[in-house]
Amino acid sequence: MKTTDRGVRTRNKEETRRRIFEAAATEFAALGYSGATLDGIADKASCSKALVIRYFGTKEDLYRTVLNSKYAELSQREGFHALSEANSVVDLLRGILSDLFAFNREHPSFARLVAWENLNGAEHLDPEAARTARGPGWTKLRSILEGAKLKGMVREDVDVARLVYALQAVTVVYFSNRHTMSILTGFSFESPDTMQGFVDFYAELLAQGIATNGGRRE
Repeated sequence: MKTTDRGVRTRNKEETRRRIFEAAATEFAALGYSGATLDGIADKASCSKALVIRYFGTKEDLYRTVLNSKYAELSQREGFHALSEANSVVDLLRGILSDLFAFNREHPSFARLVAWENLNGAEHLDPEAARTARGPGWTKLRSILEGAKLKGMVREDVDVARLVYALQAVTVVYFSNRHTMSILTGFSFESPDTMQGFVDFYAELLAQGIATNGGRRE
């Protein structure tokens, strides 16, 4: 077989895997683990069910691959290292939340995947794989917040692990509830201006609870 033929086949396989992955992310986000089927995923990816199984294994294998890949993408997307020079806790939190909001805006399936998995009691989540995928992002975030403590910006008694959870929680809730809350509140939650407004609001709100007097300065 010619080298060029092998190259074409490799590219075709990679493209097929990408289509299957994207189709699976869409189906699992829309229907949850129980509602999605390999037949439906194959149909959306324009390939056979046998090919889906060949590349990704069982439905649970594929689901875990999608969820853990999204966690890993989020960890890679977070550029928290750039926040080490923030002059105030508000600026620090605004930068963190901006990254989290940007990821969720660019990956609309993520909040739905997480919501479905929580509704199912994390039944299909592989704990070790999920921690490995999400770990780098959380480690970066903890490091930045611990650094802010050392600088005297964040109070010594603040539990960094709980703060990390709070930052993740307000972001996921914003995107998972945006459709119903848009009707109830009149806010256009898809608007970049509304998103930025909530980033600023959350940053200022959380800063009130964790900043030292010196850390509150803008």
